[in-house]
Amino acid sequence: MHRHVLSLALTLAAGAASAADVTVATWNLGWHLDAPLATRWIAACGQRFSKAGAGALWRPDPNGPKTGWQLRWGRDAKIEWDIGQLPPCDVWQSRHKAVAVTEVALAKRRQQIAEVLATRVNADVIAFQEVSSVQAVREVLPDGGRDYEVCGFTSHKVQRLAFAWRRKVASAVGTCEVYAPLALPDRPVKEQPRPGLSVTLRIGGQVTRFMTVHLKSSCVSPLEGGRSGGGTRGQLASDDKACSVLQAQLQPLEAWLQERSQGVDAVVMLGDFNRNIAHEASLPANTPVRSRGQATEAYAPGVRSASLWREVNDGVPAASLLTALDTACPLDAMSAALCKDAKSRVLDQPEMEQLTDAKALGCRNPIGLDHIAVRLPAGAAAGAVPVAEKVALGVLGRTLEASDKRPEPLLAVSDHCPLKTRLSL
Repeated sequence: MHRHVLSLALTLAAGAASAADVTVATWNLGWHLDAPLATRWIAACGQRFSKAGAGALWRPDPNGPKTGWQLRWGRDAKIEWDIGQLPPCDVWQSRHKAVAVTEVALAKRRQQIAEVLATRVNADVIAFQEVSSVQAVREVLPDGGRDYEVCGFTSHKVQRLAFAWRRKVASAVGTCEVYAPLALPDRPVKEQPRPGLSVTLRIGGQVTRFMTVHLKSSCVSPLEGGRSGGGTRGQLASDDKACSVLQAQLQPLEAWLQERSQGVDAVVMLGDFNRNIAHEASLPANTPVRSRGQATEAYAPGVRSASLWREVNDGVPAASLLTALDTACPLDAMSAALCKDAKSRVLDQPEMEQLTDAKALGCRNPIGLDHIAVRLPAGAAAGAVPVAEKVALGVLGRTLEASDKRPEPLLAVSDHCPLKTRLSL
């Protein structure tokens, strides 16, 4: 009898030890550079430029009439500059003009990011996008990352990915893996999007594989463009330039999910998808996914998909089926209502301004881009699917230029708000 009770107690204790509730977060830090690279960037933007005539490129020239801060940037700007190596000079803007960044302003921003991570996010596992290096992440983790392991990469372009996890909560199984196929390596370097990054962690006795992504931008919602007579904007299966690149990323993304979801207890895919999954889900269930055939079939040349999530997450094989977590904005009633409405329609400009206001979420890209999707261990959190919550930046999401009363500019900590959830692993 006593042996039976002891055995039962040990079994229950082992079960408790094998489970763990962890906070998982994702945050796009918006061209976040480590301090040495930031110094290089400030110097590059501070140099003077000139151009030979109308239509010519602006090139560095010590006697030029304008600094990099004063040039007109944007996609395909006529400037001799490789944004794969250094950010454009208008990352931070005030009143639609580039703000001349200083070392002091960036140091303040790093301090503010660390405060957000420590007090508002407080996550055990964090996926970062748009960071230049592991050092860039360590510079903004609480206490210099003393309690965290960090992994990333130095290949590809300056907008890189990284993971950080608390040592006391998780341990790595193997090393971080860069998933190069997502960068479409057969294309010219200038046209290649970002790769993926994965890490496998042992948490509470369970093995969970994490994958963070930062997919091609500017093909956000199927509710844009075509449905409103506005052309191909947001139409994934169209010939729109950005959508065509995102379309090409679907196959490698699904291949990773099919292959790497095997042999682990749980899977978490998170990051900046640059695609509104809720808008895709709001379309009728019988909306065709592919131009020909079914999403569960093998890819065939010429076939296009209209839905990123229904294509990639088709549940074949069964272990690859993820649940995209519902996103909530629990800041106040107004924010919560707008975030709920935004799942099935495109918010108008006044509504977006309410969400991006410093009294609300504060970030310029508050909703629709960042997602967390999971396959939890069998039996974990039975009957309860967790919700992902937006973390408000408030006034930390604004940029203000220097003035007579403020000798240094104030820089937004990011144009994205962090997204976090609590998972039972």
